[in-house]
Amino acid sequence: MDRNNFNYLITLAKNNDAEFLTVFSEIYPGFVASLKRINPKIRSSELEFCAMTFLNFSTKNIAQYTFVTVRAVQVRKNRLRKKFNIASDVDFNNWMRDQILLGPIVEQSQISMISAQI
Repeated sequence: MDRNNFNYLITLAKNNDAEFLTVFSEIYPGFVASLKRINPKIRSSELEFCAMTFLNFSTKNIAQYTFVTVRAVQVRKNRLRKKFNIASDVDFNNWMRDQILLGPIVEQSQISMISAQI
């Protein structure tokens, strides 16, 4: 993945663009597949939210980019914790990033870009 595609993806997320999940799925197909293996009934809006946490957006950033309150983001995280059986002592964003390791092999440069993102 080149830097331009990654920057384009971040811009789509920040603009709450409907194309965000499509582009994200093309760049990180293993992530979506991993979440769907855990819960096949996951909605696309939940996948978008998980993708933003995968990209390491903060709760405040997600609220800002999706035009909801910080509390709404916190509630959504808690609901997804239950849906995916994520323990309360596990960092939600780290858990999401770990899901990519369960999918197809990812280049180390992609993981480095994710870690350095926000």
